[in-house]
Amino acid sequence: MGSGSLVFSVRIPLAWGEMDAFGHVNNVAYFRWLETARMHYLHAIGITHPDQQGGIGLLLAETRCTFLKPLHFPDTVSVRAGVERVGNTSFIMNYEVHSEFQGLAATAESVQVMFDYRTNTKSPVPDTVRAAIAQLQAGTRTT
Repeated sequence: MGSGSLVFSVRIPLAWGEMDAFGHVNNVAYFRWLETARMHYLHAIGITHPDQQGGIGLLLAETRCTFLKPLHFPDTVSVRAGVERVGNTSFIMNYEVHSEFQGLAATAESVQVMFDYRTNTKSPVPDTVRAAIAQLQAGTRTT
């Protein structure tokens, strides 16, 4: 994963309810944090709802996370995100989860597929989306 592609960042305070019986943040919480960063990124490029692109939207095809450190309440994480590669019908996002107290706590990747909800088929990544990704990847944004 190229950390140069991680241009978007969102800060999320850990919730007490994210802790599990083993005394650390449950792994499910990491996927929620990734989703939060992903949705902010998608909002920034204008594709959070299929109606915004004439019925073209996204499906999350794959996501994976490598857990590096167990996290504990209280803490705040910063989830850095960015698009690593845009293909014909999909794009790959990379993530890093940084703990305020422990540093890099997890790395992750997801694959988003453009989908035409009118025909129930994959769709090419629209030029407007490609341009929005390129513009966002050229800068840095924090939420």
